[in-house]
Amino acid sequence: MRVARALAGVALCVAIARPARAQGAAPSWPVDRTAARFYAPETGGTAYPRFVFQRVLAFEARLAAMAEGAEGAGDGYGERDVREALERHVAEELLSSLADRLIADAAPGKRPSAAELARVEQDVGAAVVEHVGGRARVDEAARAEHVDATEVDAVLRRGALAAWYIDRAVTPILHPSDEQLRGVLRASANPYRGSRFEHVREALGRWFVAERLRVSEEAFLQAARSRVRIIVTP
Repeated sequence: MRVARALAGVALCVAIARPARAQGAAPSWPVDRTAARFYAPETGGTAYPRFVFQRVLAFEARLAAMAEGAEGAGDGYGERDVREALERHVAEELLSSLADRLIADAAPGKRPSAAELARVEQDVGAAVVEHVGGRARVDEAARAEHVDATEVDAVLRRGALAAWYIDRAVTPILHPSDEQLRGVLRASANPYRGSRFEHVREALGRWFVAERLRVSEEAFLQAARSRVRIIVTP
C-alpha cells in the first residue's frame, strides 16, 4: 500500500507538470526536479538513495504508452503509464546494481568481457526501441520531454544491464530458441502472428526479448516490494 500511494503521488506530480508545456506558451528549456527517490538493500540502503527525475520519468512514461500502441509522442501518457514507468525504472536500477556487484565479485576469468556487454546493450536496446515503434518515435518522445541523446542512451543501457543480470542469474531471456519462437508465433498475441516464421524470425526474437524483459522486471520488483521504499519528493 505504501508503494502504491507513492506511485500514485508521482503520477500526479508528472501529470501536473505536463499541461504547462502542452498549453504551449513559448518553448523553453524546463528546470528539472526530482519526482521521487527510493532506496533498497540492492542499492546500498538508506545511506544511498536513488533519484528519479521528472523529465526522464515523463520520457519513460511516453515509452510505456507507445509500447501499448500509441501512434506517437503527441498522444501523451496517462497515470497508469507513469506508474508503470516508475516501477520499471526502480526495477532496472535494482537489477543493474546487482549486475555491477555480480561483475565486480566474479573471478577474473568469469567476468563478462566488454565486448559481451556491448553486444547485450546493442541487442537489448534494439529490442526495446523496436518494441515502441522504432528509433524515430523514441527520439520524438525524448524531444517532447527535453531529454537528450545521452540520457536516452543511459535509459537503454540500464535496461540492457538489467537484462544481462536476469539472463545470467535468474532465468535465460536473451537467446530464445527457434522452438520457443515458433511456439510464441503460433500461440500468443504478437505483432507477427500469421506470418511465416522464416520471414519474421529476427523481429519476433527481438519482440520476445523485450516482452520477457518487461515481465521479468515486474516479477522481480513484486518479489522485492518489502525491501523497497519509494518516497515522492514534496
